[in-house]
Amino acid sequence: MKSAVLLMLLASAASLSAQTPSESASPAAEAPKLTEAQVNSVLDQLKVLEADILAKRGSNLSSVLAKLSSAISSDQAAIKFYTDCDVLVNSERKEASKTEARQRAEQIEKNMERKSKAGAGADDEEGDNGIALRLGLRYLMLTLEAHESKDDDFKKMVPKLQSYIQDLVASAPKLHGRAFGMINRACGANSPVVQAYQLDRYLNREHWSRDPSNIGGMYQATLFHVAKTEAKDSLPTIWDSRINNEGVFRKEQMSEPEYLLWLQNELPALRWERASYLYENGPSVINAMADMLKVIKEFPAHADAPKWVNELRLKVNESAAVPPSAAAGS
Repeated sequence: MKSAVLLMLLASAASLSAQTPSESASPAAEAPKLTEAQVNSVLDQLKVLEADILAKRGSNLSSVLAKLSSAISSDQAAIKFYTDCDVLVNSERKEASKTEARQRAEQIEKNMERKSKAGAGADDEEGDNGIALRLGLRYLMLTLEAHESKDDDFKKMVPKLQSYIQDLVASAPKLHGRAFGMINRACGANSPVVQAYQLDRYLNREHWSRDPSNIGGMYQATLFHVAKTEAKDSLPTIWDSRINNEGVFRKEQMSEPEYLLWLQNELPALRWERASYLYENGPSVINAMADMLKVIKEFPAHADAPKWVNELRLKVNESAAVPPSAAAGS
């Protein structure tokens, strides 16, 4: 009996496996077809909804930008704004008691204002939190503006970003220790401000750096990109500005031995990067190769010098009117 049942099961399985896909699978449902009236109705409703969404979105962001603009007007305003956001995110939304929320706010303000009250002669190891916080909030404003900028208007962000970089570099002597980290804490994804106003979805924008203290990243993501499409002839000058600003900022951030090593190792590499970039994207290939040769001559002991020589030799051979091997044969 058992063998008979087994044979029946095997026969059934073989029959199922022999079926074609069209026999075993149900036919796919056809996509629904809308009438012209239905299409027009849905599209009209979407148009109205889109206008309403954009209006509310613009209103909400305008409100946040206004609050940020007010917050960066002074150290005290920045500290209070940041503290209020921190209390909202870490106390009120977590249903802490009013006493705990008040204590948290007082502790944050006390810690952040300690440096300001200490006076100009105080130890600079921890930097100035007020200045750092204002810079971080200011960069958050720029990031929100950049996110909402249309491609045609994005170039308007350039002078604003350049102004920010100038102020960042000028403030470098006061951005030591905890203060330096405060720039990023003010506008990063985990910032109480970002969380309080739910801004995390507005922080990513093509051709915009998320890092408010990375000068090179700002140039690479935005300033070089815009110049390459709008004013290629300005690229050499913009690259010089990038290197100079980086050097001034590093000098204030590093100890003297560290800065000397930066001059010895990183500055030559930056100059080579400049020349290579201008070779690919700049207004003059000849000038770019001349810059490459100059870097090799000035820094022959650099660890990358052999690689630089090979790269420049390859570029020169590629640019030669007559290939070197052909010239030698003649």
